[in-house]
Amino acid sequence: MTATNGSASPTRKRGRLLGSIAVLALALAALVIAPAAANATTTTYLALGDSISFGYTQEKFGVNFPNEAPAYFEEGSTNAFAKYLGSKTDVGKGVVTVNLACPGETSNGLIGENEALGGKTSTEGPGKPQGPGDWHPCAYINVNGLPLHDSLQSSPGKTVSQLEAGLSLLKGGSPAHPVDAVSLNIGSNDELAAIEECKNEITEEFTKTFKAKQPKPPAPGEKTYQLTGNPETDPQVQKEAFEACIIGKSIFVTTPRIAENIVKIATAIDTAGGFSGPVVVMGFYNPDTFVLPGSDALQANTNGTVKKKLEESGLTNIHWADVFAKINVGSPTSEQAKICKYTEMCNPNVQVPGGSPEGKDGDIHPTAAGYKLIGKVMNEAYLAPAIP
Repeated sequence: MTATNGSASPTRKRGRLLGSIAVLALALAALVIAPAAANATTTTYLALGDSISFGYTQEKFGVNFPNEAPAYFEEGSTNAFAKYLGSKTDVGKGVVTVNLACPGETSNGLIGENEALGGKTSTEGPGKPQGPGDWHPCAYINVNGLPLHDSLQSSPGKTVSQLEAGLSLLKGGSPAHPVDAVSLNIGSNDELAAIEECKNEITEEFTKTFKAKQPKPPAPGEKTYQLTGNPETDPQVQKEAFEACIIGKSIFVTTPRIAENIVKIATAIDTAGGFSGPVVVMGFYNPDTFVLPGSDALQANTNGTVKKKLEESGLTNIHWADVFAKINVGSPTSEQAKICKYTEMCNPNVQVPGGSPEGKDGDIHPTAAGYKLIGKVMNEAYLAPAIP
């Protein structure tokens, strides 16, 4: 407020008094308005992950191909969880979602090749499915040229990993709003890559020598599976060798790598990112319960291992979202019904030719109802105390 000059008179004194009252009134008004403005502060929700955080389904991808606009994939778990955050009084309607998720991403790729963050120099070329020696980030954009919800570009023509981009945001990047929540789902593509490795291993072994030795070290109990040319018994021998490979890789190779990488990511968010707020880590559900008999036990082992490693990490802000407990429970009939309801496995438009069970071997991704369920479970985890 600019002061005005005037002559010494009763009018001038009265003007000073009125001016002082006006200034005091404005000051009091500011005190009243300030808390309301603070409550309306815009905050950020940062999502890191793979196709589930992205909101992907095989049918949507096929229907829209080659125009894979990210707007077609905005009914995923990230969006469902963001709606819960936006309805909370301590977050409010001002929450901005930054979804860095990349379909097909592995836990290696989410970290990237930055050794300071726990990454490694790749020994494999980038591609899908990404193998254990591939640390290149996000093949979805870097190999296939498909767009993401939010960019991983750090400069024109140069992309970074999700973890690097996320840390940049946490350190005050764009959008420069306080971060209220971080979510992480990663590891399913590590498991899919392991299954693909087993298929290739078994095929190569039987093709070359008519026998396979599985599981490979570091898994114990290696056994020789011999083909005899008998069409009645050989398929069972191949099936047993394949299952031995999957079990060995899952327990002794893939699960330890997933757990190690998730701890690396969560630790980097805490230390390098300086974020002490809630980090919601999504556990794994199993859509392949009846496609790969016995896989529920393997998935439960992966969930238990990851959660235990997070508990042992010393981090105090991890919130575990147990999706497995909502889908992979009940009698076989009940569990199959939940898989059909919450995943695309029973969608007739995306069935695997010759799949088993017939008509229930489709897309592993959630349905619209499944994505809503995951968002609800994530919100319940966010509101619950952090894991000890």
